Amino acid sequence: MTTPEGPLFDPVFLKKLDHLALLSRKLKKGAARGEHRVHHKGLSQEFHDYRDYQPGDDLRYLDWHIYARLERLLIKLFSGEEDLTVHILLDSSGSMAYGNPRKIDYARRVAAALGYIAIANLDRVGVSSFSDGLKERLSPRRRRSHVFSLFHYLNGIEAKGTTSFNQSLTRYVREIRRPGLAIVISDLMDPEGWETGLQSLLYRKFDVMVIHILAEEEINPKLEGPVKMIDMETRKEARLSLDPWSIDEYTRELEEYFGEIEDFCVRKGIEYLRAGNLIPLEDLILKYLRQGVYLH
Repeated sequence: MTTPEGPLFDPVFLKKLDHLALLSRKLKKGAARGEHRVHHKGLSQEFHDYRDYQPGDDLRYLDWHIYARLERLLIKLFSGEEDLTVHILLDSSGSMAYGNPRKIDYARRVAAALGYIAIANLDRVGVSSFSDGLKERLSPRRRRSHVFSLFHYLNGIEAKGTTSFNQSLTRYVREIRRPGLAIVISDLMDPEGWETGLQSLLYRKFDVMVIHILAEEEINPKLEGPVKMIDMETRKEARLSLDPWSIDEYTRELEEYFGEIEDFCVRKGIEYLRAGNLIPLEDLILKYLRQGVYLH
């Protein structure tokens, strides 16, 4: 699987995903908020699948017959456990093509990592991209082989078009029957705003997580003197003369914008992470996991 810029899901990256999936299981065991899989009394416990034993697993669920034949330690999983449905909503508008690396490439890797972790924990995972509207989506599935469909879907996403954040998320809510954890990955650059779209998810009882992706050039611009700015979505041009004062003003307005998003998310009970495209993926994912969002 490759993109024009090179391999998106290369062996090194996949090895990192295995490491992160293992860490997620360890963190989940010690999570104060409890696991999202809960056994209900009286609920039929039908065998569903196996996974490899990890230190700390309940030995009662080891399959000793398989161990006797194959000398492999496998834990039995049952369909009577509640599973989480993870909905990944990925912004693929034209502004996501900005940066080095491009925001869309960073965002796809974030989506791949979180999706892989969820699938490794046998949760249902679905993904949909959006720009000027909601694009064709990959429906949630609960099986390990679903990871190949996930990677194939993410690899085919291109950043283009304008952004209709609110319309896209509102439509998604109308079409989805089973709410769960909604992970919204976006640069939140829509002139029409983003509040209505997030509120629509909350209204349908989704747990909501926003991962705000920005390019380093947007956070700390290094431009100086006369410049021509081109909107990556509308292609409109503007000529500016940048000096230290105008850069300081831009920085102040950017911080105010960040504050508005953070305040909104705190008031609404939405988990919020902001990441520049130069932050190592492992650091971002581990911060996400340790916040406990995926572990409830």
